[in-house]
Amino acid sequence: MLRRAACLHTKCATPASARAVVRKRPHVRCLQHSVSTVPFFSSRSIVELPPQTLKSAAFFSSVVPRREVKENGGNNHARYIDAAVHAELKTLKKERRKTHEGLLNRAVKKKEMSRRRILAEELMRFFAINDECYNITLRELNVDKSLSSDEYQYRQFYLDSLQSFGAMLSEDDEDALAQVGLSTATAISILDQFAVGGFAHNVQEFSKKYRTMATISLQAEELNSTLKQLQKNHEGRLQEWKAEEQLLEPMESERVHKREVIASLGGKVDSAKELLPLLKNSEKNELDELANELSNALAQLEALSKSKTNDKDLIKQRNKVIQAKGTAANLAIKISTLESEISGLKLPMSQDEFQATTENNVRIAPSVAPALAKFITSRHDDFDKYRQLAMHTDLTTPHEWYPHARLDKRKIIFHAGPTNSGKTYNALQRLKQAKKGMYLAPLRLLAAEIYETLTAEGIYTDLLTGQEKRNVPFSTHRSSTVELASIEEDYDVVVIDEIQMLCDEFRGSAWTRALLGVRCKEIHVCGGAEGIDIVKKICGMCGDDFELHRYERFSDLKVLDDSLAKSPTSKGSYENVQPGDCVVAFSKRDIFAIKREIETNTSFKCCVIYGSLPPDVRAEQARRFNDPSSEYEILVASDAIGMGLNLSIKRIIFNSIFKHNGDRIVQLDHSSVKQIAGRAGRRNSPYPNGEVTCRDPNDMAHLKKCMGSEIRPLTKAGIIPTTSHIAVFNQHLEEHSSSGKEIELHQTLRKFSEMATLKGDFFLCRKQSMEVVSLWLKDIKNMSPAEKFVLCMSPVNENCVRSRNVLLRYVEKYTTGKVPGLHYSMQPKAAKSFDHLADLCSVHHQLELFLWLQNKLPSNAVEVLRAVTLKDKTIEMINNGLFKAEKLSLSYDYISKDVRFKKEWASERKEEE
Repeated sequence: MLRRAACLHTKCATPASARAVVRKRPHVRCLQHSVSTVPFFSSRSIVELPPQTLKSAAFFSSVVPRREVKENGGNNHARYIDAAVHAELKTLKKERRKTHEGLLNRAVKKKEMSRRRILAEELMRFFAINDECYNITLRELNVDKSLSSDEYQYRQFYLDSLQSFGAMLSEDDEDALAQVGLSTATAISILDQFAVGGFAHNVQEFSKKYRTMATISLQAEELNSTLKQLQKNHEGRLQEWKAEEQLLEPMESERVHKREVIASLGGKVDSAKELLPLLKNSEKNELDELANELSNALAQLEALSKSKTNDKDLIKQRNKVIQAKGTAANLAIKISTLESEISGLKLPMSQDEFQATTENNVRIAPSVAPALAKFITSRHDDFDKYRQLAMHTDLTTPHEWYPHARLDKRKIIFHAGPTNSGKTYNALQRLKQAKKGMYLAPLRLLAAEIYETLTAEGIYTDLLTGQEKRNVPFSTHRSSTVELASIEEDYDVVVIDEIQMLCDEFRGSAWTRALLGVRCKEIHVCGGAEGIDIVKKICGMCGDDFELHRYERFSDLKVLDDSLAKSPTSKGSYENVQPGDCVVAFSKRDIFAIKREIETNTSFKCCVIYGSLPPDVRAEQARRFNDPSSEYEILVASDAIGMGLNLSIKRIIFNSIFKHNGDRIVQLDHSSVKQIAGRAGRRNSPYPNGEVTCRDPNDMAHLKKCMGSEIRPLTKAGIIPTTSHIAVFNQHLEEHSSSGKEIELHQTLRKFSEMATLKGDFFLCRKQSMEVVSLWLKDIKNMSPAEKFVLCMSPVNENCVRSRNVLLRYVEKYTTGKVPGLHYSMQPKAAKSFDHLADLCSVHHQLELFLWLQNKLPSNAVEVLRAVTLKDKTIEMINNGLFKAEKLSLSYDYISKDVRFKKEWASERKEEE
């Protein structure tokens, strides 16, 4: 039904929507506002129409002439308008339906994109906390995490890329996805598979629960590990408590029995004293019987007084029981607290649900990792540069560094046995039979000794050490230190002594280089049985044959039951030393204090040997001690006697089983104890059978434990990069450097150490010392990094300022064309105190460093002769100082130092537990 149209006058109270549309057509008005009226739909209908319809209705009303309306009464016009509006409405409904569907589709798509974004974020968070996903990605990047020492840098690349990669997964950017080998469908499939693991509904809430569960699981794992360790320690302390109680019981019983016997004997003595006046007039037999009873009673009393168990020992044993019981009780409290803490952990989800989710997510990793690896490579420009640098720090195949040695299949014969078993002797017999051979010694003294032995038997032999060269015309053999092993010449037989030293953190690389690089078809290696496994692995790596010969000790080595002192703080215990004894201490002050005590309280004289003594002085001290006609019958030494010296020792006495290793106080390990103890007793010496004991009775248990156990096999060998390694790496480092500046050697070595890729069978030697020396050389000009790297191998003491000055003075003068000469500070002076004696040892070391530099960077023969003369003079002064040691000032108590060391070690061990 038609009704009068709403007025479109601006001041009319008609809905604003209707007025606004037809405001441009002022002729459309209502009767109230004059002119004409256009009848069409009601105002309600018009108001509800969209703007397009209103415009259309206004259009139709404007195009129809007014007179036509008047002539026809407006009916035709009304019907015309009605049909047009209905047609327009029909069209608009269709458009509205399409618009609604479009809006609905856009809303659905927006919701889906939001879901994908959240799932991608949570997937990347899972990748960030899961090590398995990280390892799979590294494999796709061709990076072996187990071989890289700089794995931290790869993890940074990995973590930095996760957020951007997740954003890419959640977007419909086909080009970006195609660059990493994915499509939109694949990305959606990955996220859907991820949602199956529990992330389908309430993604963020579930993810929060999962991450909390992962954190709690790690915490629980750490707590359980700590709990197991505490339980293990608790069991050990319980056993210790029971063992101490078992020791206490017979002591208590003996003490009770002793009291009963003393009381009984005391009663007999008293009764005998009472009967004695009454028997004065008795027969002699009765008096004799009474005298016998008294003498027997007194003898028993004296025997009981000498009993091993006294009140001090009993109190000490009781204290041990109380201490063990208290420690066990404390550990039990810690265990109970830890168990309560573990049981009190609140889990946000069940363990089965967490495990199922983790397994599902890990299954996704192989499909995500290739794309993530490509994304990391494309995102980080430095990654390829870094990987190229890593290629030049690959030390996983050291056997390939020596291609000439790989041309022939070699035979490695391992002579394994303890000290004084004849292993080196048999290897040397084979060396003497060879047409051309080489002996590689751990020490210069041993190299010189073998040189003299071979020369005495008519074998032309060269001697080569860091400080000395003796070239013999027409020589067929060579004796040298292992660092100077020749890998350029072919030999028939090579002997490598003390092969177990390849695990040494400072010098181990020299043994590894010799074993890998010598060109010889028959190589004899001598050493302890602990080196068998690692040498066999290296032989397999090189494709060489391996043959094992085992040796047993010629003579017996007995661990004595009693210590030298009755208690840890007893003084004067070294009054009981015997000819052939060797007291082992671990500091120069201890050595000289013990030497002075022995020479003051006994008639014996002592020789001394310790690490910082020049090799020639050590050899002279050993010669005097071994000489039966010498007055020096006691040796006081450090662990330097463990290798390289043949000594006629009857008994080894450990002054202490604790020493300071330069970093902290440590207890001697099994290998060190056996190596040192093995020096006691030697075939073809006055003391074929050896004995070992301690000064402190508390150290005896550890000594017996070490001597009764097998030494752990060695698992790693030391290596050092070659000069070519460093030169090539430095060149690439400069190429990839953004600054364009020259890279210093110390920076190259530090970066090389960080990035070095090693197998589990090898480790990098001398990292710290090489970096320190290279830092000293940073201001030296006119020297290549390769030349500086050679100087980093010098026998310089990085902790000694004088040694540093010798190196720098020599190099600075050499590089500027001047003659490097001896400094006035290298003039030796007679020792008037033990500090002066240490200074003389330092001067000797400086002179040896000077001679080493002259061998590497030859300069002036006159200075070499001066250095050799001064070195001989220094050795003479050191020997004189040692023989007059009783006149040198010294105020030192080695017993109180040992007690302090043990307290500090026990305190550190307690903190670790």
